[in-house]
Amino acid sequence: MSLDLTVEEIVETLKRSSLTTVLVEGKDDVIVYRWLEDEIGITNASFLPCGGRDKLLQIYERRNEFSDISVVFVADRDAYVYINPPEEYDEIIWTNGYSIENDLYFGREIESLLSNEEKNTFTKSLNNFIEYYAYEVENLINGNDYYLRNHPQYVLCDIKHEIKEEFLETIDFKKADEALENNIKENYDVLIRGKSLFALLTRILSNKARAIKHSKLSLLEHCYRTHKSEKFIELIEKIELKISA
Repeated sequence: MSLDLTVEEIVETLKRSSLTTVLVEGKDDVIVYRWLEDEIGITNASFLPCGGRDKLLQIYERRNEFSDISVVFVADRDAYVYINPPEEYDEIIWTNGYSIENDLYFGREIESLLSNEEKNTFTKSLNNFIEYYAYEVENLINGNDYYLRNHPQYVLCDIKHEIKEEFLETIDFKKADEALENNIKENYDVLIRGKSLFALLTRILSNKARAIKHSKLSLLEHCYRTHKSEKFIELIEKIELKISA
């Protein structure tokens, strides 16, 4: 189904549904949920992408309009990975990490595709990115303006993999609390925005000098098909439990 449906159109669709519907964000991660739909079985539930988090939350707030229909809400935890989600959203199934990409990445087995030299480059890139990223997370926690969507290519230089000085100047950068930065370093597969995490890995594994190049989609499929993480399996179990309730 098209991701361009309005909130009103999706609500009306749900009212007419005779099958359990799993409502997902589905703007960037719809392919993962399609794999999941195929695994769980279309006879048990239909996965409906609504085109983004804001839409999903708006539909959730109107759930009394289709209370006689079985609807399961699944959303990326996003910034709620650092602060607890509001109690009024307690019926939503949240990803364990920042996003569904994080739940796929969890355990870091996908990093086994890196050679020793690539692993060193990745670690350097990751740690430098986290130095910046912790600054944004600290702003979030303190109730200040923050932005977690900056692409690693925008933040890091391609040669030394260090933070671009000109970038730091544009954001009035200040070093974050050391404990916060260390926590993100220790739990980066959970706490860094999944799209940024895969971008950090892809910039290494898609290098033009590499014989075998990987895209984000190929890495996502690798995670899904060959080694589902315990966090992703846990997410699947939560969805299946809600479907069968």
